[in-house]
Amino acid sequence: MNNDVLIAFSVFQIVFLMLDLFILTNTGRNIARKGEYTWFYILIVTHMVYLLLNNLWTLSEYDLVKLPRNALLIVCTICLWTVTVSATAFFMFTVEKLNIQRLQYGAGRWLRWLPAAFSTLMIASSAWTGQVFYLDEKGSFIHGPMYLPMMLSVSLYLLIIAALSFANLFRVKTRLVRKANATVLFSVLIIIAFIVADSFLAKASILPAAIFSVIAGIFITMQVASINTDALTGLNNRSRAEDYLSDRIRNVSEKKPIFLYMGDLNDFKKINDTYGHAVGDEALILCSQALRQTMERHGIFAARYGGDEFLISWQPDNDTEPDPDTITRDVNAFLQELSTDKPYKLAMTAGHVCCTDPKEPLISYIRQADSMLYQRKRTAGIGR
Repeated sequence: MNNDVLIAFSVFQIVFLMLDLFILTNTGRNIARKGEYTWFYILIVTHMVYLLLNNLWTLSEYDLVKLPRNALLIVCTICLWTVTVSATAFFMFTVEKLNIQRLQYGAGRWLRWLPAAFSTLMIASSAWTGQVFYLDEKGSFIHGPMYLPMMLSVSLYLLIIAALSFANLFRVKTRLVRKANATVLFSVLIIIAFIVADSFLAKASILPAAIFSVIAGIFITMQVASINTDALTGLNNRSRAEDYLSDRIRNVSEKKPIFLYMGDLNDFKKINDTYGHAVGDEALILCSQALRQTMERHGIFAARYGGDEFLISWQPDNDTEPDPDTITRDVNAFLQELSTDKPYKLAMTAGHVCCTDPKEPLISYIRQADSMLYQRKRTAGIGR
C-alpha cells in the first residue's frame, strides 16, 4: 500500500468516526426501547474505539507511527476485543429488537454469553500465550493457531441471528414483524460479505466499513420506526394504529370482518401506586411481549393506544365461525406465564366489536369496543 492510499484509508476511518459521533449525539433515548438503545449505544462507542485503534495499528504496520512493543501489544489486544464486543452488542440488540424470548429468559439468558466469554478469554491470554496472535521481531501482527476458532466463536452470533431471522420470515404472520426480520438478515449478510472480502486483504481492514454500514442501517431504521412506534413497549403507537386500521376498515364486509379490541390491564393503577411507576412500566413491557406472542400465533395487529390501553385488530383467516374471545384468552395466558415470578399478577380485560361496514368511521368502532370494555370491567368489579 503506497502512502497516498494509506492516507486515504486513514481519512475514511476518521470520516466514519465523525459519522459515529453524529449518530451517537442524535440518537435520543426515546427512539427505541431501553434494551435496544443500550446495545446500540455500546455498538457505536465500541466502533469508535475500534476505528481509533485500527488506524493506529495500520499506521504502525507501515512504519508511519513508532510504538513500543508493549504498547502495540495492548493496541492489538483491545482492537481484536472490540470486534467481539461489536458482534455481541449487535447480537443483543437483535435479541431485544426481535423480542427473542428464548434468549432473554431461562438458560438462554446465560448461554448467549458463551461465545463472547470464550473469545475474550482467548484474546486476553494471547498476550502471554500467542494463541490468537503474536508480534514478530519486527512488531508485525501474526495470526496464532487459535485465531480462526476465536473468530468462529464470534461468528456464531451472526449465524444465530441469520438463522432466527430467516426462520421468522416464514413463521410470523404480520408484515411489520417480517420486515424487521428481513432488515436484520440483510444486515448480517452485509457483515458476512465484508468479512469474506476482508480476508483477501493483506494488512488494511475493511471491517470498519462493515460495522458502520450496520450502524447506519440501524439508525435509519430506528428513526423511521420511531414515527410509528411506542418507545416504551416497541409496539405500534396510536398514530400508526389509526392510519393502519382506517385503511383496513375500508375493505371489511360481512364475509371478511375485522374484530377490533380495546383492552387494558386490570388494576394497573394499583400496581403503579403499590410498586412505583418503574414497575408499572415493566408491566406494560410484559403486556407488549404477550401481545407479540399472540401476534405470532394469530397475526393480530397491536398498538399502545395510551396509558395501559391497547388497541388490537384481528382478521380470522379460516372459514369456521371465529370466537372473538380467543385473542383475549391467549393474551391472558401469556400474561400469566410472564408474570409468574412477579409480586403482581397481570391480566387484561378487553371489549370488542365486529367491523363489517366499511362506511362506519374508525372512531365509532373504537367507542363501541371501549364501551364493552367498560361494561365488562364494571360487571367484574375491576378497576381501570
